[in-house]
Amino acid sequence: MTHLTAAGLDAMVAYGIHTVIDLRTAAELKGEGSRAPGITYRHLPLVEEVKTTVDQAPPGVGRYIRIVDARQAAFGQVFTAIAEAGGPVLFHCFAGKDRTGLVAALLLELAGVSREHIAADYGETDVQLSKQYAIWLSEAPPDRLEEIRADLSCSADRILGVLDHIDSNWGGVANYLEAAGVSAANIELLSTKLS
Repeated sequence: MTHLTAAGLDAMVAYGIHTVIDLRTAAELKGEGSRAPGITYRHLPLVEEVKTTVDQAPPGVGRYIRIVDARQAAFGQVFTAIAEAGGPVLFHCFAGKDRTGLVAALLLELAGVSREHIAADYGETDVQLSKQYAIWLSEAPPDRLEEIRADLSCSADRILGVLDHIDSNWGGVANYLEAAGVSAANIELLSTKLS
């Protein structure tokens, strides 16, 4: 969102975006860029209070599980906001792969999308962000290059592992979200909107 030009903002309005949900931490909001008129902006950070402990988790599914376990109420706020939005919603984080990928995967699961397609959608992030990955890797300290390269990967095992974790611990995404404070009516509304 910080890189959107005036033409990009106009395109977002023309597409009919009603609500933008920003998943970044408060520290990441610096230089947040322009806002389009007529669009509701919501700042609902997913890892605000636990960012340090999340960053200390090993990259991959372990980090995602830590986010899901530690920030269940934050997911509840995000999914309630999506359910109650009066039109199309755009949600984003800093890079558009971890927090955004988790929210997208849970939404797709609610919509009844197959796990194979959820994993493929998540994997497409690597393709779409390949130019940005190249920039980040070129700026990485040489001693951390391979660690950062591995952290950037959007492999199927990450997203499928977190969905399996939610199944094992809550009996599915709908139950996870209900435990997170999303009303049964809003869970049904989300499922209906997405199917």
